[in-house]
Amino acid sequence: MQQVRITGPFTFQTEEAPIPEIGTHEALLKINCIGVCASDMQIYHGKHKFMRYPVILGHEVAATVEKTGGAVSGFVSGDKVTIEPQVFCGECFPCESGRFNVCENLSVIGVHQDGCSREYIALDSKYLHKVPPSMQTELITLVEPFAVGVGSVRRSSRLNGANVTVVGAGTIGNFTAQAAKALGAGKVLITDISQGKLDWAAECGIDYCVNTREKNLKEVIGNCFGKDRADVIIDCAAVPAGFKSIMEAARPCSEIIVTGNYKEPVEFNVPLLQRQEVSMIGHMMYVREDYQIAIELLAGGKIRTEKTITRVFPFNEYAKAFEYADVNPDSIMKLLIMV
Repeated sequence: MQQVRITGPFTFQTEEAPIPEIGTHEALLKINCIGVCASDMQIYHGKHKFMRYPVILGHEVAATVEKTGGAVSGFVSGDKVTIEPQVFCGECFPCESGRFNVCENLSVIGVHQDGCSREYIALDSKYLHKVPPSMQTELITLVEPFAVGVGSVRRSSRLNGANVTVVGAGTIGNFTAQAAKALGAGKVLITDISQGKLDWAAECGIDYCVNTREKNLKEVIGNCFGKDRADVIIDCAAVPAGFKSIMEAARPCSEIIVTGNYKEPVEFNVPLLQRQEVSMIGHMMYVREDYQIAIELLAGGKIRTEKTITRVFPFNEYAKAFEYADVNPDSIMKLLIMV
């Protein structure tokens, strides 16, 4: 089989490798499609804080079960699946509390260990999610990033009927805004400086889609929601200057959920939290329930995705997909690579 490994910034190599053998608890998966994620681009640029070269990328996946080990139940050959790429220990406090997404020994497939940019992979079946047989390959590949959005809004303690602001209208921001609508938020505002991404968010049914290139976030929130402003602000942009604006825009007794992946530390004014009793909530990926909700909403046609996929590349043009993403950052939502 063929696999693609990144050996350093901007450097891929294609390798020949044997189809992996499976253990008793594992399934052999035929990889059908992988998505290119923002974290993949960080690795491509050599700016990801928590990985080391070389590694095989790929954690947004559509696959088919080829065969299963003797101890595997619930999956058979031919099942369509996607994977949860979080490899967890199951023994630390977060794991025992059901928050294995912040396992103290967490390893992410495609980041800390070899991922799915290959024709076949063997994985423990506990990391698999079955999807409906009729679900399209491209849609299956979107389950992982949409689960991030689901997990993000489910971190809020006050989502039902809430005024929600999502900062950043890229793939994760768009999915987070759509998840908020689907899971019971009242009105949702999404902001960005890319008008094309905001136009797509409007088509997806988001209530307010505002370009903040020359506008103050606090004023925008006030104009949309009135004196009550935002109950929840979700940061999907991870821009230091934007974080300062979020802190200044937060209403007393509101929540800030940090979902975007910051590349560097950010300073902020602690009294803005303390004296207004603002709750700062960290968010990391998803838990199993988030995945199930994501699959149900996507498979049920509740989420708009028609313009989410910007372009699809064949596996033999793997490097070209990353080169394309590098020169078209403002016009891309999601790139897929068919294996």
